Amino acid sequence: MASTPVSRKLSFALVTTAVVFGAVELGLRSAGWPKPSGTFAHNETFWVTDPGLKGSAFPHNEEGTTFAVSTDGNGLRWPLHAEAKPPGTRRLMALGCSTTFGWGVGDAESYPARLEAQLQARGHAGLEVINGGQPGYTSFQGLWLWDEVLSKYDPDVVLIGFIVQDSRRAAYTDKSQAVLQQDARFLKHNLLYRSRIYMGLRAGLGGIQIRAKERVEGGEEGEFRVPPADFAENIRSLVAKVQAKGATPVLFGYPLERSGYTAQHRLILQAAAEQLGVHHLDPQPEIEAASRSGALYFPHDRGHATAAGNDLIATKVADFLEAKGLVGGPP
Repeated sequence: MASTPVSRKLSFALVTTAVVFGAVELGLRSAGWPKPSGTFAHNETFWVTDPGLKGSAFPHNEEGTTFAVSTDGNGLRWPLHAEAKPPGTRRLMALGCSTTFGWGVGDAESYPARLEAQLQARGHAGLEVINGGQPGYTSFQGLWLWDEVLSKYDPDVVLIGFIVQDSRRAAYTDKSQAVLQQDARFLKHNLLYRSRIYMGLRAGLGGIQIRAKERVEGGEEGEFRVPPADFAENIRSLVAKVQAKGATPVLFGYPLERSGYTAQHRLILQAAAEQLGVHHLDPQPEIEAASRSGALYFPHDRGHATAAGNDLIATKVADFLEAKGLVGGPP
């Protein structure tokens, strides 16, 4: 059957459009656009602590001190548990950055380690806590780690504790860094970002940084590593992934000595919990009050809790989990 004039015009228009877009795409690529300026926040977009460490010495800011770190085969910090969950075991998992990892304290002094010890001491036998915290992580890296590693541990309850690094400022957002560095681990799940035309549209709409933001009005440096809109979307995605695994998510506002720069992201976390109908815990007011009369954070590294601080944080989390019936009911 011969094609109609309308179908010929439509085919011609489609071919012309494809040729034009192809020419623009090739032109942008040959011109090397975009050309990022400034320094990236990290040399890599995704990273994990070395696996198989056994009490390795990590440097700390407290007058040249070190602390011992042990990890499993996937680079997750102590307490060490097999990837496969034993029958009859109830498993909690804590997600977050170096604050969850336990930067500055020994293996048994991180808040996930203290949480496991406290709950077992309260009579919750057969309960394990997986420390899914990684230094420097935001919810952006956390989504990748969940897909690649964390989901394999088959947790029953997941504390989603990304807030400290998400709220920090950097020259580029984490997503922008991944796109501009053409990180294959990000692009394989986000194919559109391979297109320079698509990137140009996103840049024009403010969806990606092409040039580094070194300083903004008021003296604050750069952009949020994870801007509010991206943070909300990452939290929604993490909640959906955790629930798809059959686990219960808890949005956890990890407490600092002072809420400070994390205040905006804390409000987003609370709003997300209400919107999604999931558990929310933010002990910031109680921990902040307690830190005024006790040394709960390091004097030269005030973003990280001491052993005493981690123990108190673990107590607040344990109380919450028991009150909500998330540790298997009363002992």
